[in-house]
Amino acid sequence: MATLPIFSSGPAPDARQTRIFYDPASYSAFPHVIRLEGDELLIAFRQAPKEASVRHTHPRSVITVMRSNDCGLSWKTESATQMAAGGGQELGLIYLGKGKVGGALAAHEVVPVDEAERGGFPQVHEREYPFRSVGALWCWSDNFGLTWRLENAILVGNRMQACAPPVRLADGTLIIPAYCAIGRSRVSSAVLYRSDNGGVSWSGLTVIARGKPKTRSYAEPVLMELTPGHLLCMLRVGNDAGSALPGLFWQNESLDHGISWTTPKPTGIQSGACPRLLKLADGRLLLTYGRRFEPYGLYASLSEDDGRTWSKTSWLLRKTPDGDQGYTSSIELEGGRIFTTSYAKNARGTTGITGTYWSLP
Repeated sequence: MATLPIFSSGPAPDARQTRIFYDPASYSAFPHVIRLEGDELLIAFRQAPKEASVRHTHPRSVITVMRSNDCGLSWKTESATQMAAGGGQELGLIYLGKGKVGGALAAHEVVPVDEAERGGFPQVHEREYPFRSVGALWCWSDNFGLTWRLENAILVGNRMQACAPPVRLADGTLIIPAYCAIGRSRVSSAVLYRSDNGGVSWSGLTVIARGKPKTRSYAEPVLMELTPGHLLCMLRVGNDAGSALPGLFWQNESLDHGISWTTPKPTGIQSGACPRLLKLADGRLLLTYGRRFEPYGLYASLSEDDGRTWSKTSWLLRKTPDGDQGYTSSIELEGGRIFTTSYAKNARGTTGITGTYWSLP
C-alpha cells in the first residue's frame, strides 16, 4: 500500500490580510494581478450576481478590472472597468510595457434557462445556465487597462478554456496555455498557443499533456520559463483513479520553447484547484494555491531547483472556511515581500477577492 504524504504547514512570515473586493450581491472569483509601473497594480476578476448555489456561468457575468496606485493598499472600486459582458469567466493579465496590457480571456456564451432552445443550446448542464465556451481569446489594452476595445480581441483557441496568464519567453514569443477536450476525446487535455509577432497572429495548438479516459484528464495548465527555452508546466488533474491521494498537482517540462513536453509526473502537493507559479528575484520558484481539503486555506510552496523538488513545509497565507477558494495570483514587491490575491469567503459567507502581504521564508 502506498504511503500518503503528511501535510506539513506553518504560518507565512509577517502575513497581513487585506480585502480587495467584497459585494454581498456578487459572487466574485478568479483574480489575476499584475504590476504596471511604479506602485500601480491592475487586477481582473470574474463578477456575477450571487445565487443560492455556486454557478460558474451567468448571463450577467463580467470581467471586472480595477487598479491600485499604492501597491494594493487601496483600490479604485468606483472607477472599475467591465468587459466580456454576458460570459466573462477569467482574464489572465500580462504587462508588455509602454502602457500595453495583454490578457488571455476565457469567454462563454450564456443564455437564460428558458431560452436554451431558442439560443441554440441543446445541452443544459446541471447547476449551470445554458452555456458553451467561445474559446481562449487574446485581448489587449493600449492605455494601461483603462479601456478594452472590442476590436482588440483575437480568437486564439476555438472552444478552448484559457486559464492562466500569458507568458512572454526570453526570445519574445508569447504563449497562452489552455485546456479542453481535443479531437474525438471527451477527456480534457492541456494545450498551448504561441505568437511570434507580439500577438498579431497565433499558431495552432501544441499539446502539453494529453488526457486519456482510463488514466486522467489534464486541466488549468500554468507555464513558467525557468531559463531561455526551458519551460515548466504545472497541471490540475481529474479522473485520476490510480492515485492514492486525490487533487494532486502534476507537472512536466519542455526544453525546446514548448514544442515538445515530457510525460507528466505527480508532485505530491494536494490542492484540488488551480496552481500558480512565480519566478522570484532570488532564483527560487513560488507556487501558490488553494487547498480544497482540510486544513482548508491558501498556501505557498517554494522550490530551489526549478520545480524538481518542493519545500516540505507549505506556508499558510490565509485560512478559509471551506474549499470554495483558490485561483491565486502573486507579485513580488521590494524587500522580499509578496502580495498574493485569491478568492474566498468572508465571515458572512460572501465570496470575494482577498489580498495577503507576506515575507519570503
